[in-house]
Amino acid sequence: MTSATLTTGAEGAADRLGRTRQNASDRETLHLSLRELRLITERLLQAQGLALGAVPAVRDLVLHAQAAGLPALQFLADRLTAADRVHTGRVEIAAETPGALVVDCLGQSGLVVAPALLDLLQAEPGERVVLWAGHLERAELVAVLEHQGTDRGVVLTVTPAAASAAPAAGLPEVPGELAGEGVLLVMERRAPELPDDPELRRLLPLVGSLPAARAVRTGIETPTALWWSLFEDSAGALSPESVTSLKHAGATAVDDNGVIEPDLTDDVDFVGDTSGATATTDEKEQR
Repeated sequence: MTSATLTTGAEGAADRLGRTRQNASDRETLHLSLRELRLITERLLQAQGLALGAVPAVRDLVLHAQAAGLPALQFLADRLTAADRVHTGRVEIAAETPGALVVDCLGQSGLVVAPALLDLLQAEPGERVVLWAGHLERAELVAVLEHQGTDRGVVLTVTPAAASAAPAAGLPEVPGELAGEGVLLVMERRAPELPDDPELRRLLPLVGSLPAARAVRTGIETPTALWWSLFEDSAGALSPESVTSLKHAGATAVDDNGVIEPDLTDDVDFVGDTSGATATTDEKEQR
């Protein structure tokens, strides 16, 4: 059971240890701490088959998206698509001119490709960079990148758009196979507007977005039924208890039947001055 069931302290707040308070399981909604949301999201992404190297970046964007009110946890409940598991966030540049890119997302979900889209925007030189992303599922979730711009000192705008809007946006022609709905991203290298609250300004570089900074205080509100369903599903990333798993659980000595062996530390010889050392166990047994 996670800390989402704790019922001590002020309602709807998370304590300094990252535990969520006032979240009895019979309530319609829970207020999750960033820590527990990050933990369960990472397990879910692993259990659903996302490549391990892609998990950390997508995990963090799920957290920021849910904190911003986007349906990121529902995305996890609906599960990753086959394209998400095969391509693991890789995108292809279909056309480009200085400061403008057209990208094929290969049919993947918005949160899975969002880290790559952000990298492409930041890698392109210029005060203003435009990117059109097509062949994309759950495109509305790419909006999470707007909140990442504040932490990086730039302004990001994300707008659903059709391929026909590309010329007006200053983009090269979109290839025919990418025609259809997509997402237009505009990055401007100028100072973003920061909150007046000094505590939020302090937390922003620590947690990565203003919604997440606010969630440090209030938690992230989530439907109870959805959360516990995801919590149960996340167990698929854990190893079942077995003789093998017990043998790999720290320094505990376990025999072939899974039985914990006696403490063997007295039989360990230490390197050093042995002039005054006592007899070893083997010598004692010979006597």
